[in-house]
Amino acid sequence: MSVRARGDAQRIADILEHLESIRGEMRVGKEAFRQDRRAQKVVAYDLTIVGEAASKVRRATQRANPGVPWSELVGYRNLLVHEYGDIDLEETWVFVRDTLPKLERQLRRARVAPSSDRDASWLPG
Repeated sequence: MSVRARGDAQRIADILEHLESIRGEMRVGKEAFRQDRRAQKVVAYDLTIVGEAASKVRRATQRANPGVPWSELVGYRNLLVHEYGDIDLEETWVFVRDTLPKLERQLRRARVAPSSDRDASWLPG
């Protein structure tokens, strides 16, 4: 699917897919996760994708779903990318334990705002 064809519904589906992956990696438990560099890298990658997808969700859809922490998702992605992939293991564990379940519920019920020509103005070309 091209970048142009990816609408908000698909981006939300992408976020949910990566949140599920994160949950799967964290099932091993906190101490095992702290020792598993592969799992940490997978979670960092998934969080990066989550933040990137969240940053591409149109403002209208973000406003239609004010309970979703859009800016925090984007902010964590920026931290991971600009700090060369460092991942705060404690913060990540707390996110998965406390935020992820509620976030998944919110996104499964998310309303996608109707599209307009202005909404697509950020797209290249």
